[in-house]
Amino acid sequence: MVKKIKSALELAMEQTADLKNLPKEDPGLEDEPYLKAAALLAKSFLEQQSAPDKSAETIERYPGGAREKAARIFLETITAEMKPAHCRRVAAAYRRLDPGQVSAAVEAVEELGRKYEEEDREMQRRIDKEPLRTRFLEPLHRAGIGGTALEGVNPERSPLWRDQLKRPAKEYEPQLAALKEQLLAAIKK
Repeated sequence: MVKKIKSALELAMEQTADLKNLPKEDPGLEDEPYLKAAALLAKSFLEQQSAPDKSAETIERYPGGAREKAARIFLETITAEMKPAHCRRVAAAYRRLDPGQVSAAVEAVEELGRKYEEEDREMQRRIDKEPLRTRFLEPLHRAGIGGTALEGVNPERSPLWRDQLKRPAKEYEPQLAALKEQLLAAIKK
């Protein structure tokens, strides 16, 4: 009697015959690329490379199961990383992606954004009225430093200038932190 020699494939098939009824992949794995894409989309949104409407359109094209999770990840990311300059754009994204979530917190974020932008425009007007170079080089002139020694000086790169630009944003940080907490709590419900 001659026995047939089984191949490795046949042996493997026999041993795994009872495993055919198991799901082949975790259903969450098929959504994973969309969730990663939503996180990357949020980063480009915050860097102002993507408009609120375009970001929302992109997420709305995701398959049904991934769409809701991706929208939540997108909103969580932009909320957690939001700065005063982003407030109005973030409010627009909430209105588009989660209209049921448009709450007093979203309205407050938009109002905070308006106030910040208004103050920022006012600061830019003040800077434009008063020559920048004169304002920031004046202390050096009083100290007796002038002439060709100051020709290569770029006041816009000075710490004093950077602090001046960041000042309005720092004033809004405490309010913004409280609003972020409210929005994040509402998303996670």
